[in-house]
Amino acid sequence: MNVTVRQLRAFVAVAQLSGFSAAAVRLHLTQSALSMLVRTLEQEIGVSLFERTTRSVKLTDSGRDFLPQAEKMLTDLHNAVATTRSHAERARGRIVIAVSPTFASTLLPALLVRYRAEHPDVLVVMRDDAPPNQIRRLVQDGEADIGIGPLEGGQRGLFVVDVLMDDELMLACPEGHPLARRKSVPWRELADVPVIGFARDNALQLLVESSLAAGGARVRTQYEVASISTATALVDAGLGVSILPAYARQLRRRERIQYRPLVDPVVKRDLCLLRLRDRAMPAAAQAFIDVVLQQFGEQP
Repeated sequence: MNVTVRQLRAFVAVAQLSGFSAAAVRLHLTQSALSMLVRTLEQEIGVSLFERTTRSVKLTDSGRDFLPQAEKMLTDLHNAVATTRSHAERARGRIVIAVSPTFASTLLPALLVRYRAEHPDVLVVMRDDAPPNQIRRLVQDGEADIGIGPLEGGQRGLFVVDVLMDDELMLACPEGHPLARRKSVPWRELADVPVIGFARDNALQLLVESSLAAGGARVRTQYEVASISTATALVDAGLGVSILPAYARQLRRRERIQYRPLVDPVVKRDLCLLRLRDRAMPAAAQAFIDVVLQQFGEQP
């Protein structure tokens, strides 16, 4: 039998997300490639794992029996790789941190200054280009010791999670924009304003769209960008407004961009520190965790 990790990961993703489309997005695969992985896994083990219809994908009885075993195999493999890497990195004094570009350019530097003062010889490797779903994957696969980013409640099972802050969505306006004169802005007032948004599979965009629906509002997306730093640059150029996390205020150009609270409803998301559950944490990484928790614990 020649079952691969990629096949197991594909099966688990489809089972957890109840569909090939969402699983393909999670794994950064085409649906055809994902289907091939699942199909070859079924051929290897000699059973059908899913009941497929035009409307839904459901686990068969064999699939339900196999899912917890497949999850355990992946977790055991991740732990084995992470533990081996941890032992090597402990000797070298090296940690890997996965964060979003916005966090890396706003809140992370102060944490590193504080950490460096007590641990000057540790090599800190930053994966500072990761969207939230990528942060979770890097930590889960043992490619990063620590991740910092938003985390949905249903995805916490594999991780130890510390909530660092309750971050509120705000409206970023060009200087002199009519909405910048408001103390707060209801979501419904964005209907006729050009908005700088993000790709539909972006976690922030998904939260924005659900918030718009809750506020009974629609917006006209004028520009679609991949990063918050690009969004702030376009706002600064007067090309529109953008809906951003509150800590984005610390990006450059903040003196020319006005941030106003969005209300009706007020929307917040947790910014979390996460690491893999039951993983032996390198001493250097644990020291960084202590710095992060202390720093955010001191904030009002």
